[in-house]
Amino acid sequence: MARHQRFGILSFPMPEYDTIEREWQWAERLGFDQGWVPETWTMSDRSYLEPWTLLSALARATSTLRLGTLVALLVPRHPTLLAGHVLTVDQVSKGRVELGIGAGDVPTDSGIFGTAEWSAGERVERLEDQLELLDELLRGRSVTSAGRHYSVTGAHLPEPVQRPRPPLVVALEGRKSLRLVARYADAWVTLGGQPQTPERGVPTVSEAEGLRATQERVAMLESHCREIGRDPREIRRIILAYRRRVDPLSSLDAFDEFVGSYSEMGFDEFVFYWPSILATFREQRGMTRQEREAAERIAAMRFSESRPQ
Repeated sequence: MARHQRFGILSFPMPEYDTIEREWQWAERLGFDQGWVPETWTMSDRSYLEPWTLLSALARATSTLRLGTLVALLVPRHPTLLAGHVLTVDQVSKGRVELGIGAGDVPTDSGIFGTAEWSAGERVERLEDQLELLDELLRGRSVTSAGRHYSVTGAHLPEPVQRPRPPLVVALEGRKSLRLVARYADAWVTLGGQPQTPERGVPTVSEAEGLRATQERVAMLESHCREIGRDPREIRRIILAYRRRVDPLSSLDAFDEFVGSYSEMGFDEFVFYWPSILATFREQRGMTRQEREAAERIAAMRFSESRPQ
């Protein structure tokens, strides 16, 4: 039986906090299912709020939105500390948190934390270590383990509200690294075939090329799942509206094209920038009147149709 569609927002954690809180409360009233924040420290010479402290506050300001990171960075935290952040927000939110995590793209955050830049291969290795440990730490079990990059001795964190643990949402795109998604992920998030580069916001491949690349990755993920005896349908598929030439929340037609194209590949969760990416980086606080009207209309006409009766 097919899962119903879910819709989420992603907000850059730029000050002021009160603006983010208002936008998330409004999104919750409209019927969005999920709120996400990226973790970033050095993008575009702007300052950002720390994500886990922010999510704790937003958990108290909302009541139905699920909350999480898209995505948490590897550089700042040992997996025990990261698990502690997640389990704290799990308690504060009464079981609404999800941990989105990835290997990273351009490792610009290394310098401010005083660490050497890791190669792409090392980042994937470190993510594998983190996922193996997080899978145990987030269950509230006593953990002692030594990996290639991270070791834990006698860690015993609080038991989670969500059982068996808060979901792991893994952001990986490579042929080999998708094996980690098959093994550890409760959900997979992708950028729809658009590569990550330091230049933000501009599509570098066509919509058709992005769809083809995504279809290839879906096939790889399903193959990896079959190799380890896992049903691919156990892994939720999430698509972020990244580098879209037209914002899917700008009109019903744009929304339907985005959602329809990826629904055919088994995607059932769709994440939109909130406010739009252009508004965010023009330092426009909140949405324009036109954006709010479009979002309200889309929510009223589309979200209710996807809910189970």
